Amino acid sequence: MRRLVVVQLAIFAAIAAIVVPFGVRYVAGPQGFRTPLLLNATMTDAFGLTAGTSVTVRGVQVGTVDAVWLDRDGTAMVRLALDPGTRIPHDSIMTIGMGTAAGIQSVDILPQTDTGPYLASGDTIAAPADRQPVQMDRIMGDTAQLVKGIDAQSVREVGTELSNAFDGLGPGLAALIDNGADISRRIHRQAGQLQLLIDGTADLVTTMAAQHDPFVRGMAASARLATQLDGSGPVFLYLTDHAPATLNSLQRVLDTYRGTFGATLANLATVMPIIGDRTDSLQTGLSTIPKGLQDLTSIVKHDATGQTRADFSLIATQGPVCNYDVDRRAIGDVSPTQPDLVMYCPPAPDLGMRGAVNAPRPNDLGLQHSQTPGYPIGPPVVDDPVKIPTLAQLVYKWRSILKGGPQ
Repeated sequence: MRRLVVVQLAIFAAIAAIVVPFGVRYVAGPQGFRTPLLLNATMTDAFGLTAGTSVTVRGVQVGTVDAVWLDRDGTAMVRLALDPGTRIPHDSIMTIGMGTAAGIQSVDILPQTDTGPYLASGDTIAAPADRQPVQMDRIMGDTAQLVKGIDAQSVREVGTELSNAFDGLGPGLAALIDNGADISRRIHRQAGQLQLLIDGTADLVTTMAAQHDPFVRGMAASARLATQLDGSGPVFLYLTDHAPATLNSLQRVLDTYRGTFGATLANLATVMPIIGDRTDSLQTGLSTIPKGLQDLTSIVKHDATGQTRADFSLIATQGPVCNYDVDRRAIGDVSPTQPDLVMYCPPAPDLGMRGAVNAPRPNDLGLQHSQTPGYPIGPPVVDDPVKIPTLAQLVYKWRSILKGGPQ
């Protein structure tokens, strides 16, 4: 019998050794066997906190309020007991709120970062007054004051006016809602084009912002133009009075030549691609033709008798040049080409070379590997320059011959 009691006591002690720690852990939490992390907070208003109020970190319970008291200066002091191992960043703040609509308070710690340094036991955590939420009792009191300030008669009048305002507008409102849905569908279908339009508008506004000074000057010029147009009011009135007759005459001219407009436009459609392909040449011509005309005046000479003649001796005596038959590239083709190193100019007296195609062979090749000779073109060199008389000199000479003068 005694052995049975001893066995039962041993079994009870073993069960107690296992169950009691779990019970203590369940009742006291993590703080049952280890020293809790104690943090202090100084507040101007403790909002009625009491010991045992739950403490959470971002909504997760990690401890309770250990004590609340007033120090010698009348400041509310709050001490928090947190589970051991809880890491609270040094820049965290403490706030007090209502956990439920019934007014049950809770303390929440809001870390501002996720890294250390961390608060140690005995440190003070910030509890700024401007970060504390409005308490439920104050909200309910303000709500009661607001409700009391509402005039019931005014509410009835507003309801009556709204009823009168919307009376009979049901079909119109329904159509407005339907049209709004249709507009939304159309906008959704055109979302791609609208996005391009919005992007283009943004680029335009950005460009206008970057061109602030020219834009301001342009607006100023527009203002001056508007002022001038305003000052020219009488002229516009005169033109308005006499414009109908002029427009009628112009209409008769257009009607007369209506049949030729189509052919003119067709010819322009044919000519414009040709001109477009030769834009660079036209630009070069417009810049070099005036210079060429100036250089052409240098051939005009005055002899001892005061007569004026054109001296073309340079052109007449330059002699032949060496030429090659080459394939000309298409207009607008500016791609790089390789020089033909087998062309050469056979030596000959008074034979010159002209043009990039006929340039001397590079790298001092001379006549090495020469396979394609050129051929001379142009008049031979003369000993004396040929003087070409002017038309006035020819007329004077002809008259002298008719009168029997010296020939």
